[in-house]
Amino acid sequence: MPFSIKKAKSLIVLFSLIFIQLVFISIQVPMGDESNYFERIVFSVFSPINSGVVSVFRGIGSIWKNYFGLHKVQKDNQRLQKEVFRLNQQNSLFRSMLRTYKKEKEMLDRVIELEGSILPVRVIGLDASNIWKSLVINKGSIDGVKKDMVVLDKQGNLVGRIVEPVALKQARIQMITDTESGVHVIPQGKNVPAIINGIGNGLCTLEYVHATDTLITEGDNLITTGIDGIYMPGVLVGRVVSVAENISLFKEIKVEPAFRIQNLDILAVIKADVNELF
Repeated sequence: MPFSIKKAKSLIVLFSLIFIQLVFISIQVPMGDESNYFERIVFSVFSPINSGVVSVFRGIGSIWKNYFGLHKVQKDNQRLQKEVFRLNQQNSLFRSMLRTYKKEKEMLDRVIELEGSILPVRVIGLDASNIWKSLVINKGSIDGVKKDMVVLDKQGNLVGRIVEPVALKQARIQMITDTESGVHVIPQGKNVPAIINGIGNGLCTLEYVHATDTLITEGDNLITTGIDGIYMPGVLVGRVVSVAENISLFKEIKVEPAFRIQNLDILAVIKADVNELF
């Protein structure tokens, strides 16, 4: 009996091995141009895994590509902002030159001299006692900044001038709204010279306009004349916001500066000698 059971077990194992061998042989038999059964099973099992891996790597590649693309866009945007800033300053100065020079050759000579004279600076501080008095910038004597250099905002409007002291990497700007500031101006298109003084509250006054004068009116734009020897002619300074009579010989005229203090983050220092350019 034991012998019969042992013999039966041996036969079962033998037939099982033969069956398994036949299965392996059958699944490897080519099916024409089609894959065999074994290849189909392997493909079915590993295809989703392979697809997932490929998707992950594609996602990583897309993120990496987008990161570099965004970085490049940011750099291009910064470069374009600097270029627009430079062009705005040149445009403002060229307009000033056109008001002064009539001959083409004379104008071209001055334009060549102007190239490279625009120094972009960043505001890093305001006067603690009065924000309309002065600004501190991040450039100084090591960058070529000197006393009485003209300072313009991003649109080319007058902000003020460099005053002492000038440190190696810092300098102070006296704003036209400072009570000790003075700029010789004229209404655009009108022959009424006057002087703008700051009054310390964000506005200026137009001094020495005779009480009998009727030419200056609200809304007039005031530009520099260059007579003071500091500021080049033709730069926009501000706009007349009110004209009133008083008991003195001169009218009481309030002027709003052309610059906006909330936009005074980046400025332009004009390093060229305006007395030689204009």
